[in-house]
Amino acid sequence: MFDVVVIGAGHNGLTAAIVLAMRGLNVAVIDHLPWYGGMSGSKWLAGSKIPVGAYVVGLVPERILRDVGVRLKKFYPDPIAVYLHGDTIVRWWFDLDRRFRELESMGVGNVREMWGSIVDFHRSLERYLLTIDPPSMQELLSDPVLGWFIKKSSRDFLAKYLPPWLWGMFILDFYLDQPAFLVGYYNPPEGWFFPENGREKGAWVLVDELFRRAVEEGVKIYLGIGVSRILVEGGKARGVILEDGSRVEARYVLSTASPANTLIDMLDPGFIDEDIIKRLEKGSPMIGVRRIAVILKEKPKLAGYLEQYRESIIQTPKGEIVVMGNSVIATGGFGIEDLEELILNVRRDAKALEIMDARDLENVFRVRGGNVNHIIMTQDYLFDCRPVCGWGYRTPIEGLYLGGAGTWPGGQLTCIPGWNAAHKLLSDLKNGSG
Repeated sequence: MFDVVVIGAGHNGLTAAIVLAMRGLNVAVIDHLPWYGGMSGSKWLAGSKIPVGAYVVGLVPERILRDVGVRLKKFYPDPIAVYLHGDTIVRWWFDLDRRFRELESMGVGNVREMWGSIVDFHRSLERYLLTIDPPSMQELLSDPVLGWFIKKSSRDFLAKYLPPWLWGMFILDFYLDQPAFLVGYYNPPEGWFFPENGREKGAWVLVDELFRRAVEEGVKIYLGIGVSRILVEGGKARGVILEDGSRVEARYVLSTASPANTLIDMLDPGFIDEDIIKRLEKGSPMIGVRRIAVILKEKPKLAGYLEQYRESIIQTPKGEIVVMGNSVIATGGFGIEDLEELILNVRRDAKALEIMDARDLENVFRVRGGNVNHIIMTQDYLFDCRPVCGWGYRTPIEGLYLGGAGTWPGGQLTCIPGWNAAHKLLSDLKNGSG
């Protein structure tokens, strides 16, 4: 019998497992995927190692990395990103003054003020991130900086500083009518970086380190077999039933899977109220994101003006592209013909092609709607209403906790939900309320 079964071996699941194991608990991690890391992991395609989903990092608090014993080198390409809009190239330089001067030379005069606002946003948000009880919107509204970002829409915030053609550099169109809180959230002051270990670089390097630390702490990790049902007896979570019918007993269950998949697919009917189920289903729509991975026989040949930015994130109104060795990863609404305009030999020299749409993501990762954030990041599903108002990291079932991207503060590779959920469980254990 384990103290805790963690569902999901992604970055949040591994983080939670490390935190719990470091406090002396006997922890098992179970994932239906044959690899660890979930959407932040890596896999091999035609002899090349590529990211499964996430390819850069920027939102993981240093405090979490220090506490779980993970040390990373950070590679910042310079420019970090280049944004293409028609014939215009905007370079997001690592040096702030150089970055601002470039935009000012294009007639964008308020970018310094805008970036100062985003830096202030993160300074204010920092004290609310690592918490066992997510903040309510009312609590955040009382903060003068965060309150301003919540009251303003992303559209209004960006319109104050930038011409519309530049908005796509900072937020997806999908979020323009949502709170400007999301513009702040998705744009870390330090910028995005590629973790590296001296041999390779990519988001999976962080996940590799988390996996290593989990094993060092004695966590038992079971891959390639999923959870069929969460055991609930006497109103309390008692472990899980695996897909092969075996029973894994535990005092607590912490799921880092999507809240919808956890509470609808892994529980017997009747445990969760119908209105909650409807809310979770509404928050898990099918979103039309496509991910293309191409492995080339030769080095990717970038259009001449892009060659010097090979290591940068290439942004366009259709999404983002990263070039890693002989692989090209494109996320958003790209087709092969779009990529061919930027990567000249992407069709001619392709030796392997993988295309995943939202339905594929849903089927492979068992996340409803194929949503990489598990639950949509809209105002109804932010703050302490993520996934359900007032729940935090607990559920109505005693001993069952949530700690994935569908909880505060939300999606992206942050490790924060897993960290917070583990500490909430530890707090309840200490107080005898879990």
